Amino acid sequence: MVLTVSLVHIFQQPFQTIKTYYNQIRQKDDVVKISELIDAHIDEHGFEYTKHRLVCHNIIPQVLRRDQILHVPEILIEEECWYDEKGQKFWARTRNLSWSEIATLSNIITLSITPNPTWTKYEIDGITDFFGTQPHGVGYAVEYFLKKYTEKKLLEHIKIIDQECLKNSDILM
Repeated sequence: MVLTVSLVHIFQQPFQTIKTYYNQIRQKDDVVKISELIDAHIDEHGFEYTKHRLVCHNIIPQVLRRDQILHVPEILIEEECWYDEKGQKFWARTRNLSWSEIATLSNIITLSITPNPTWTKYEIDGITDFFGTQPHGVGYAVEYFLKKYTEKKLLEHIKIIDQECLKNSDILM
């Protein structure tokens, strides 16, 4: 079964500010143990490209780790980002590398300007699909747990960005 997560949030802050704070989330997320920059270059379209490899704590509860492959202390996540400075657009794709043979865990994040150029639209679409775990009931439980966890984490990331914007607006005053 495939479970999806979709979220849209409008920040009342300029695009560049939100992009900067989005890129700082890795350092502020308590699940991320290590964030390593793997690649950074300008691609063939003139977009700034970065790839990070994240080592994260395994957040799946022990009771759901029935499949041996889920019994790992850490999970590996890859995040690829593209930034179009001229078009004021930013995309990020995250995917789980640890369980790619039994699951698809992925998020697409988009930042773009709104009709109000001082506001930024933050969109996230994610999927969770455990297709290789046995018994299947455990896979469904893991999918549901990860969907709820992802929703909670995305809301935390929005809160982190909001707090950074508020903190820095206080500094400017």
